[in-house]
Amino acid sequence: MALAPDYTLELGDAWLPIPLEFPWGAFTDARAWGTELAESLLHGVATGDEARDLLRDTAITLQSMPSPLPGAQERFWRTEDVGGESIVAHLYITDTDAAGVDDMLQLIRAGLGGAVQTWRLIDGTAFDAAVAAVVVTEIDEGRDIAATRYLGVRAGHVFLLDLIEEDPYVLEAVDAEIEQIFRSIRFS
Repeated sequence: MALAPDYTLELGDAWLPIPLEFPWGAFTDARAWGTELAESLLHGVATGDEARDLLRDTAITLQSMPSPLPGAQERFWRTEDVGGESIVAHLYITDTDAAGVDDMLQLIRAGLGGAVQTWRLIDGTAFDAAVAAVVVTEIDEGRDIAATRYLGVRAGHVFLLDLIEEDPYVLEAVDAEIEQIFRSIRFS
């Protein structure tokens, strides 16, 4: 595997990065990170130790969970509604020889299978080509999951920003934010 290109992205105000491993920055372990995060998010909010502990434990759980697909490079947590449903997106980067839209639409189903419900080309990104899609697949009899996926190809690499969710209303509610994160990706 070739080295992935250097990139930056912007998460906006509602999303936070979740470290995939430690040490990470000044944090030596998940507990130290989760504790600091809970203190930061609840700063100035009248709440007791139980709420802080619950938020810390949620952060640690989200940090330690396996990625839906192998090889996630980054994980992001939507924290605007702390105490509500945890919304987590992943960014995957890998080598590709994808050459066109047909190849990209095959990649967009990676790890899920299922059917591409909708897709569209995306202009105005730092990628050579980019698509957005909603993929739906059955996980149990009569029970579906869907994914909002943004996929960009550049210089032999594919970037996949992925949010997998059972509730289609959650996907719809945060789709514009996911697109904004994807569009913010820039290369050095």
